[in-house]
Amino acid sequence: MSLPLPAHSMRDCFAALAHGGERRLSFERLQPADWQQWQAELREALRELLAVDVYEPHEVCAEVVSEEQRDGYRRQLLRVQGRDGAVIPAYWLIPDNLAAPAGVMIALHGHGAGKVKPAAASQDYWGRPVDISGERDYAVQAVRRGYLALAPDLRGFGEMMFPEALEVAKENTCTEMAMRALMVGQSLPGMRVRDMSSLVDWLLTQPQVDPARIFATGQSGGGTLTVWAAALDERITAALPSCGLCTFEHSIMAIHHCPCNYVAGTMDLCEYYDLAGLIAPRPLLIIAGALDSIFPLAGVRIAYEKAREVYQAAGKPENIELFVGGEGHRYYAERVWGFLEEKWEGTP
Repeated sequence: MSLPLPAHSMRDCFAALAHGGERRLSFERLQPADWQQWQAELREALRELLAVDVYEPHEVCAEVVSEEQRDGYRRQLLRVQGRDGAVIPAYWLIPDNLAAPAGVMIALHGHGAGKVKPAAASQDYWGRPVDISGERDYAVQAVRRGYLALAPDLRGFGEMMFPEALEVAKENTCTEMAMRALMVGQSLPGMRVRDMSSLVDWLLTQPQVDPARIFATGQSGGGTLTVWAAALDERITAALPSCGLCTFEHSIMAIHHCPCNYVAGTMDLCEYYDLAGLIAPRPLLIIAGALDSIFPLAGVRIAYEKAREVYQAAGKPENIELFVGGEGHRYYAERVWGFLEEKWEGTP
């Protein structure tokens, strides 16, 4: 006699996966006595998983394509060569009255038009107007406060799309790039982290940059990359992600996201809050939206509390903070600049 099968939906199956990942190197599971040794082991495992080091660092090669004077700052369009040969387009913003050496903000865009948003360009690559609502002009915000700012395109967006997509003004090529990277054991997040390290390589050749003040911020996918990059490249000295950090369980594994958010095997190693813990004891401002539907606040609060345990182990609980804006999925500048000024005594 056959027995009726229990009702078990696909959502239930994948919810069980999200909750039951091995997370064998999670700080929460290990409760290590030596937080620095834990960081070294997890960081090494993640760098291998993301294939960050498959290409050796090289002599930095960059060129200035164009330059224009804006209100209070100069904006240059750069082309920086990445470690795998890719050309990374980026806007480089320099205050007119720069007090060098100065801090620099790497301003990472989310899904949309690319680098033109944080740099507040009037038009995108195809001549269409750029919408910077939700305070998404954070590269310009930085330069108006005396910081240098670097706003790159991320792979899959802007000028870093496949040529055929550029010809038809496609919004992004994240899916195509993510799938093709998967076929050779790589990932789009890993490639973007590698590009970030190439940009930091270039920044460290610039005499006006203070190497002790290389910061990263971004919204949505730019916030996510801010966390990944700061976790894996310790030369980034502060991270300020907006609406880009949660738990994998509550966001990436529960809600529809672009394929460019996924790295096979991550949850065998850790949860998202462990990536935040790798930033300790460097300053980390986690910014959330109270009404954000894709990085839910409940999951953000869990991630913050878990990451704070690492900061406490490192003796720097004051270096991690959660700020909640009152709206949805956007950038919240209200706490960003004050947070940095407090950590660096008001010096841009």
